[in-house]
Amino acid sequence: MRQTVYYSVMMTLAVAVGACGGFDNTPFRTGTVRGRLTEADPSVALVSLVGDPALRGTVAEDGSFVLKNVPAGPVELFILASADKAVRLPVQVPGGGSAHLEEVVPREAGFLALRVKAPSHQRVSDGQVSVMGMPFQGLRLDEDGCLRLGPLPDGCYDLEVSVPGYPVKKTNACVKESEQKELKVQLSEPDDDLIKQGCTVTGCERGTHCASDGRCVECTADDQCTPGFSCRSERCEGPGVLCAACNGDWQCMSSVRCETLPRGLMACVARCDGKTECPQGFTCQGTWCLPQQAQLASCFAYRQVGASCDGDERCRARGIVQGLCVEESCTFRCTSDTECPEGFACTETAVGAVCRPRR
Repeated sequence: MRQTVYYSVMMTLAVAVGACGGFDNTPFRTGTVRGRLTEADPSVALVSLVGDPALRGTVAEDGSFVLKNVPAGPVELFILASADKAVRLPVQVPGGGSAHLEEVVPREAGFLALRVKAPSHQRVSDGQVSVMGMPFQGLRLDEDGCLRLGPLPDGCYDLEVSVPGYPVKKTNACVKESEQKELKVQLSEPDDDLIKQGCTVTGCERGTHCASDGRCVECTADDQCTPGFSCRSERCEGPGVLCAACNGDWQCMSSVRCETLPRGLMACVARCDGKTECPQGFTCQGTWCLPQQAQLASCFAYRQVGASCDGDERCRARGIVQGLCVEESCTFRCTSDTECPEGFACTETAVGAVCRPRR
């Protein structure tokens, strides 16, 4: 009985001391997470805390990692294993102790082919994108307002797009394993000063031109249109080829139609029923002849083959899935001419066989 009373008194004193601040429980507010990835590329691999991307750790050559000072309780880890594999992992962290994870198996990641557009076809300059609560912060858009964002584990993400002169744009997107998803972000109207300056200061997006009144228009003269098109009422009109951007059937060849594709882009496409063959570089997907998804994420990407570049990442940001920059032009590997866009051939180069313009 006396022993029971003794323990009761001691417990009461312990609670009282803690309540008065005399007991420092700081060490029990955080813990450590230890684990090992079954595969990893240490040059890019990292482990961070979802919601606090500044709390991160590196991955050793053997795939092991240690993340310290993690808040005690249920948390979620963002684990980047390699350039194309990642995983999000819920963990219960013991205060003052360590959570030892079983071997962590990275999964195939998804990517967002992000394209940011400004009102009135103005050029997007010096834009940045951040994935809220994730380690992807302040990623720069290219000169076309594009970015290949990832690798991202299966899940949904909040994005923040910041472009000088425009209000910050917030949006969200979900991506699945191995998915290449196109995401178009439309900026709001720019600040008053930028509106007054017009495209004489901001410039115009690729494929449009700055008119004398400060507006971005498709054309002001025939020589600004691709061959076979003529400039009419500031628009290039004529028989657009497959995957050419369009606003109506009048901009496409007679054998194809201007359609809004699943991801919101309008392009000249041909119908197919699985019986008739699609042109070179296309496969029948649903009821449309579309670029081969293994190499080209969209019709926009199809049109970027042959575009100027300064590195592989620039080509991949344009939707060429395994894009390469060869002789300052975007391309991809191939095994035969049928895999290449029209006007291109599978040609041997210093890096192997890639799609190059026919000579």
